[in-house]
Amino acid sequence: MIKQMTSRERVLVALDHCEPDKVPIDLGGTQVTTLTRLAYNNLRSYLKLEPDLNPGLADRMQDAVYLKEDIHQRYQTDFRPIQLRGPDNYVGRELENGYYDEFGIRWQKALYYYDAIERPLANCESISDLKKYQSPDPYDPGRVRGLREFAEQLYKETDFALVADLAALSPFDGACFLRGYEQFCVDLALDPKFAEAIFDLVTDLAIGFWDAFLSAVGDFVQVVANSDDLGMQDRTYISPAMIRKIYKPYLKRLYDFQHSKTNAKVFHHSCGSIYDIIPDLIETGVDILNPIQRSAKNMDINKLKKEFGNELVLWGGAIDVQQVFPSASLEEIEEEAKRAIEVMAPGGGYVFVPTHNIQPDVSPDRIDKLYLSALRFRDYPIK
Repeated sequence: MIKQMTSRERVLVALDHCEPDKVPIDLGGTQVTTLTRLAYNNLRSYLKLEPDLNPGLADRMQDAVYLKEDIHQRYQTDFRPIQLRGPDNYVGRELENGYYDEFGIRWQKALYYYDAIERPLANCESISDLKKYQSPDPYDPGRVRGLREFAEQLYKETDFALVADLAALSPFDGACFLRGYEQFCVDLALDPKFAEAIFDLVTDLAIGFWDAFLSAVGDFVQVVANSDDLGMQDRTYISPAMIRKIYKPYLKRLYDFQHSKTNAKVFHHSCGSIYDIIPDLIETGVDILNPIQRSAKNMDINKLKKEFGNELVLWGGAIDVQQVFPSASLEEIEEEAKRAIEVMAPGGGYVFVPTHNIQPDVSPDRIDKLYLSALRFRDYPIK
């Protein structure tokens, strides 16, 4: 029998591709591995827990929340997030059905999420126009005030693995959010120099945010979480050739910087079918791949574990939130959890969590069943 480990010990062993005592479990450790607000409220009601009337907001656009400790304790989760704080020198603009964020993007409520309907770089016609963009200040002192002390206390007084959660727009998502998805893809094809100037702007800004954040907490975190969505259901958003030629150097610059600031592992979230570019992500410095969208083309967990399990930690893939989780029976959910662990846990390098934030269409009994099943099957050696 393997000696009982603390959460932090367990995670560090798993991240080093060795077998700990138990499979690490995540729920609420990052903005992209948590519950949306309604799913969270439904789960608390189902479990007869006191309502959480003002949950910590993980990501407003996704309506994703951080969880109270009672949920973490029920499912014996191993991760706790640390979030960059708000700036002193910015006052948000609230609208009747939405808001402007500090990047100048206007978001409008669309059922559960918010959609971007105004983008500050949409009308830029030249590289000189980009220089007029009023970007937020990554080094605003409010962002890190008290943060180092908070992280150090959490590190010393708990035994959880700590995650520096998403802190900045990443190169591709950021360019698309600021410019518009369609227009930026046209830029990549017809005016690559202009597209590269946008990548430069976004990457420089991201490095500033991460410099401020990791200067404060880099000594205490075990994971640095990033999100840059490159996949659709059956292919990458732009061609693998274009990713390698234009995008890849910017992601590598960002991840090289993160590795220079901390010993923590670099976590990359990308939904969709990204099998064709996984070797490229590894070359940029990605240590951890999330969310392992099993319903997307070529994202079979057996294949990914066999081909990349020695180089990448697979953080996700427990069950597909898009096509399976909302309608599966409780027995099917238990089998999904068991299979995910049987396939991805051997040899370490695996963290149990579904393929994205849990949505309102997943009933609370299904959520509870998935995580209770994980607790049942998580012990090493995996049977």
